[in-house]
Amino acid sequence: MSKNYAVAIVGGGFSGLVCAEVLGSKFGGEKVLVLEKNDRVGKKILATGNGRGNITNLDLSPEKYHSQNGADISQLLEKYGNKSIIEYFEGLGIGFSTEEGKVFPSSFQANSILDGLRMKIEYLGVDVQTSREVKRIKKTAVGYILETDGRSFFADKVIFACGGKASKQYGTDGSAYALLQELGHSVTDLFPSLVQVKTDVSKIKGLKGLKQQAEIKAVCDGVKTPTFIGDILFTDYGISGNAVFYLSAYISNKNNATLSISFLPDKGKGEIASFIREKFKNLPYVEAEEVLTGIINKQIGKAIIKDCGVVAKNSRSADVIASKVKDFRLEYKGTLGFDNAQVTKGGIPFNEVSENTLESKKAKGLYIVGESLDVDGDCGGYNLQWAYTSARIACDGVLDGYENR
Repeated sequence: MSKNYAVAIVGGGFSGLVCAEVLGSKFGGEKVLVLEKNDRVGKKILATGNGRGNITNLDLSPEKYHSQNGADISQLLEKYGNKSIIEYFEGLGIGFSTEEGKVFPSSFQANSILDGLRMKIEYLGVDVQTSREVKRIKKTAVGYILETDGRSFFADKVIFACGGKASKQYGTDGSAYALLQELGHSVTDLFPSLVQVKTDVSKIKGLKGLKQQAEIKAVCDGVKTPTFIGDILFTDYGISGNAVFYLSAYISNKNNATLSISFLPDKGKGEIASFIREKFKNLPYVEAEEVLTGIINKQIGKAIIKDCGVVAKNSRSADVIASKVKDFRLEYKGTLGFDNAQVTKGGIPFNEVSENTLESKKAKGLYIVGESLDVDGDCGGYNLQWAYTSARIACDGVLDGYENR
């Protein structure tokens, strides 16, 4: 077994690297160990914000976060919120810009975030070991033994930053939860989030590849979700697009949901119906199935008319068509799963860690951060913000533990 470390960080993703920088700055890099199963750290960081590095959002309300067991992270966000993460990375030489409330590095390159962390960690001399998958975390009377393939490491404390089950191409396949289960933790049911949605496709045949700006919401067991506006992309399995990714955070763990799309969100139903009535009246040569041509995408318009059934060219039909334009419904059939998801919904129950330090209640000296916990956020920088917030909270817990010895 090699030298003793003050803290070992399992996982070299965003949370783990923030922990490595913060604790390396306090302890000295030689006392901090990072064990990463991939051949390099920070792979998933490069995909954030479609490669542009959306790290947080100006609207950082707790309502943007979800938990199966009702985790309340409002006080943690108050301590290390969007102002904190921006100031932190400015301290690493990164400037920031905003788009519609989303915060990006001014370069609009996610690798700016990774480079800022990586260069500082190298400067501090943190011991970063890649291609080191932790097979077991064994608690002893004085610390932890971390067993990898052919080598063991000892640390006084451990920060578990292995992510969840989403996007296994980045090494997060969910297998790391077993390490915590061996230490007495449980794991909630896991669901993919921020992911494409499967629907009944009978109404949208022929629309594959079409993209439309629209509003979308869902009704799940009689409860309405928030409404999201953005791109909706029609596919052979259902729908995708940024509005769908936003919505998926609210429905990916539901069995019964009906999706509702409003294709002209800036116009009221009465206005649309009046326009159609006038078109029926003034353009008698226009067939009913073509009445939405010139109002919305032609193929989408035909799909809407078909969903209305037999349509006569009269005032009542105008009302029916307008209602369908504002409320085009699709039956929810699930998602494309974890391989396509950005985030995991579920994880280690929040009541199994200290709400103030994220220290495990099952294994003293072990801290759990980021996506490993049963906390997930909306699309738009919320999950990277949580990764940062939880990392800083855990670092405070580690440091307080040493100062109070």
